[in-house]
Amino acid sequence: MPVPQHAPFQVKTLAQAEALLDFSYGARLLEKFIEPSTSSQAAHALVEPANRVAYHVRKLMEAGLLRVAERQGKRVLYQVAAQTFHVPRALVRLDEPLTLIKPVMRDITTAYAHAILEWQTRNAADTLGGDGSHLIVQLDGHPQDDQVEADPQTPEGPYAPAMRIRTLQITPEQYRRAQAALDRILTDLATEEDTSCAKKCTFIIMGFGGDLHDS
Repeated sequence: MPVPQHAPFQVKTLAQAEALLDFSYGARLLEKFIEPSTSSQAAHALVEPANRVAYHVRKLMEAGLLRVAERQGKRVLYQVAAQTFHVPRALVRLDEPLTLIKPVMRDITTAYAHAILEWQTRNAADTLGGDGSHLIVQLDGHPQDDQVEADPQTPEGPYAPAMRIRTLQITPEQYRRAQAALDRILTDLATEEDTSCAKKCTFIIMGFGGDLHDS
């Protein structure tokens, strides 16, 4: 059952706008229902817990952004209400950009901080001579954004949290190539066969025009 291409969805309420613009479970989740799909299929595609995705599917249904496309016994297939959504500027506080991105950035920074603390506790006693009661910052004389991925056999240990920040002077075409290359890396990793020592890891890739500290 194809979604009409000529019928944009007119967002009318703040609840609809917030559900659509949720960075984690808004448009990102809706995209999994361009074709009729079940909640569990969407969870599998996103590599997310089924119960969490089901909860957000219900929220999108309540907001009118998803609809039931078909029922197959106990299976319910959902589909987006439209592929294009028009959000009135009056519903989005564009003068306060953090209004939209703050929830997902809070989740990211919280998860990253927990990963740092967990890694420090696990590795300090064995590799850095600590007892796990202190954060240990070790300088190596190399710029942070020039460091390569940690080798599992080095003192840094496997899955060491890492952040790379670099501002470059590049052309639009170079920017597009960089984004495509990063997407390919993650796609290739996702399609490789699982191994017994594999662990879930999260990569956050951000890119934007301008400097981090525009003056």
